[in-house]
Amino acid sequence: MLFVANLRPQSIESFSARDTRPQAWLLSSHRLSRSTLRYALAVREQGQILFADNGTKIIIEETLDQFSKAAESLNQEVRKLRRALGRTPRGKQVPPALRKRASDLANQVLAVSEARSDAIDWEELLSLQLSMRPTHLIAQEDFGTACLIGLGLEREITGWPISAFVKRNRRSLQLWQRVVEHPDCRDVNVYAVLSAMDYNTARAAGELAARTGVTHVALGTASITLDRYSTDFYVKGYSSFRLNDPAPRRYVRFAQIALGIADGYRLANKRLEAFHALGLGAPTFFPLLAAATDGQTTLTVDATSPIHDAVRDRVMYNPVENGNRENLRQITSAIVRGKDWPFLCPFCQSFRQKYGHQPDMAQASWVAQGQPTITNELLQGGMPLADALPLFADLSPPVSRDAEHTHIAHNHWVVSKLAESVPDGPNRKKWAEAQIGQLLDYESLTTSRGLQAARSILFEY
Repeated sequence: MLFVANLRPQSIESFSARDTRPQAWLLSSHRLSRSTLRYALAVREQGQILFADNGTKIIIEETLDQFSKAAESLNQEVRKLRRALGRTPRGKQVPPALRKRASDLANQVLAVSEARSDAIDWEELLSLQLSMRPTHLIAQEDFGTACLIGLGLEREITGWPISAFVKRNRRSLQLWQRVVEHPDCRDVNVYAVLSAMDYNTARAAGELAARTGVTHVALGTASITLDRYSTDFYVKGYSSFRLNDPAPRRYVRFAQIALGIADGYRLANKRLEAFHALGLGAPTFFPLLAAATDGQTTLTVDATSPIHDAVRDRVMYNPVENGNRENLRQITSAIVRGKDWPFLCPFCQSFRQKYGHQPDMAQASWVAQGQPTITNELLQGGMPLADALPLFADLSPPVSRDAEHTHIAHNHWVVSKLAESVPDGPNRKKWAEAQIGQLLDYESLTTSRGLQAARSILFEY
């Protein structure tokens, strides 16, 4: 598996500190500017892989904002019904009036999303993407299903059949077709973006794409992985399976959709050559994608989370614990208690060599202060802890700028290494099962429930 870094000024600057570069980059059309285009062309001059994304993310967010209040009102009623039943309502348990409200709202969402999609000048979009000289290109898509997921308009509530989602994917495939047949795309790997809500709709999408001739598939995962709710069941084929405990729906849904798309290709007796998961940066999902797909399918993922986590949340990924997120306070707290940061990546090593790292001094100063809880104030410039641990402190420039660049590059390095650990070939599924088992040994109870449910979907059916 290959992790594709988002081409942003922050990521370019972060990697420029050392002669180390990601193996592949992604630039979205809505972020194309003179500077990012210059970066993209430089990347291509160096012979690196470049994905040109279709810029749909911002339009999806606008649609979600438009319908969020109406959807939340409906979802409150669904949650109230769920509490009364003690389980997820579905089938005849959903009152007809509630089902009609949900279905009507879903139709409104699709009407708006399709109108916004139709308003895109596809030739202009393609021209923007091709100006990057990409090796891989994400075709324009129908993003209606992603909006339904983001708004919580689930099939068990709307009562919509599989055919409603086949229609969305048929439209995506039409948008893909006019791109892949364009003469300027002859030497570009063009991806069709599929969408689904569960296993059955994903299998239908995969089979349709396979029979249409698609060999490179992309799946938008943001609406899936940002889901904060739980589910207590899943459906595969004609069978319904009840979970022992409610599990995070993001794991259940992702496993279902990834497997469903791959099974659709198997059902059509066609080979899925490449699968790209757009926005998939959480390493706990990597073995799920590996388990779902054939060992001969090339897997790629991308995410902006290594940048956002470093800059917005001041988070670094732990390189020895499957990339678990730890903020700078947590890291400092571990260091003063005797557990030093491993400094495995070249960027952290370079920073330490330049600015120093003195865990013994940090421990001594912390003890002298009465072993206080680590706060942001203790990591401010001039404080003993900050002086001893500059990589995890809030110092003045240029140290703070170099530290932020190091955090960004480090996060990319960690997630890239984890992606590279996913093997190709016939042992991929066996590796994935073992990896899920290892994650269950130390992940949180909530994540473990999600992984256990995903493992059932991927291995036990």
